[in-house]
Amino acid sequence: MVRALDVDTQNAIRDRRAVVPRNFVLVTAAKSDGSGTEVFGFTDFGEDISTNIIDGRTGAEVNHTFYGDNSPILGIDSIALKIGLEVVTTQVLLNPLHPAVELMARGHNLRNAPVQIHRGWLSPESFLLVAPPRCRRFGQVNGAPINTAATGGMSRLSLKVVSTTRELTKLNPAMRGHETQVRRGNDQARKYNGTAYLWQSYWGQSR
Repeated sequence: MVRALDVDTQNAIRDRRAVVPRNFVLVTAAKSDGSGTEVFGFTDFGEDISTNIIDGRTGAEVNHTFYGDNSPILGIDSIALKIGLEVVTTQVLLNPLHPAVELMARGHNLRNAPVQIHRGWLSPESFLLVAPPRCRRFGQVNGAPINTAATGGMSRLSLKVVSTTRELTKLNPAMRGHETQVRRGNDQARKYNGTAYLWQSYWGQSR
């Protein structure tokens, strides 16, 4: 998959001896009381930071705050950049004991929550981002089970992110109803959908 990268990012990737990647995860979770949504940002940068990223939906440069202190991200599946309509699942392992992760998981509804996974590159000299991180996966939550470990182990929240191509597999039953169809210029094509199967047809003989 060909992407247009800025010069600084290209140089950071090209120098294989100095590649220092960092991940940035944005989750837009619905509040449990139904009053709206809240955006949670997590990173493996090593500390809490506020930085600009390239939004995966709009392509605009926007600023977000990311929690990175106390290791909220435990791991992320590798993300292959490829062309196609295959539905791909990426697993993001989060630390459920991190205060922000716990607030997101237990105080919000994560069902189908939009998720963006970005990757940025650090300068090996300054360890600062060479450019705003770009989106590598845009999708939605398809499960977020919490695996509570035994004593001495590490608990994990497995955020399962499916790619946006999953939307192509969904059906819209409302399009099959007369009430919905008539909104399209008084289209009557489905007027008898609910009764036509009851009609009796007499072929070649009188009733």
